[in-house]
Amino acid sequence: MAGPVAAVKIGMLGTAAAIDAVAAVLASSLPVPVVLDPVLASTSGRSLLDTDAIGALKRKLMPLCRLVTPNLPELALLSGQPVAPSQREIIRQAEMLLATGVQAVLVKGGHAEGDLSTDLLVTSDGTQHTFEAPRLPGTMRGTGCMLASAVAAKLALGAPLEAAVRRAKDYVFAKLLASIS
Repeated sequence: MAGPVAAVKIGMLGTAAAIDAVAAVLASSLPVPVVLDPVLASTSGRSLLDTDAIGALKRKLMPLCRLVTPNLPELALLSGQPVAPSQREIIRQAEMLLATGVQAVLVKGGHAEGDLSTDLLVTSDGTQHTFEAPRLPGTMRGTGCMLASAVAAKLALGAPLEAAVRRAKDYVFAKLLASIS
């Protein structure tokens, strides 16, 4: 028999109507940590969220979330800015999302350049944490979804946010490394 819901992970929603429905359910539910992976576009660049739905996502769903996990292009779309060229700009854009009421933003660094994949956690209380792993060769799909799901699982088990992100990043890295070995 299943126990009570201990966390929620949300991925691609597609339309403002879907966002409204999910937000209504979450607003009427017991408080549990909600992790939103805002899937906005495919790797090929095709939009996966209606343009009018971005506003609904920011107004109705993000304030209900413990954590939002955009990659760099998603962060740019959500903040209405160009893709952040520096950590300082990533923090500025993440703070724009925090202004929607979300408690924390984890900017996934898989789309960045360099030998390390660096994710940056920015919280509403102003703390910042970086999580690094060596960049693996090749192109992999679904890693952001896997990371957001792993964070939600760790939060469901009672881990504090920073520890949940760290353990999730380590878990995903180990799984990806094993898949190419």
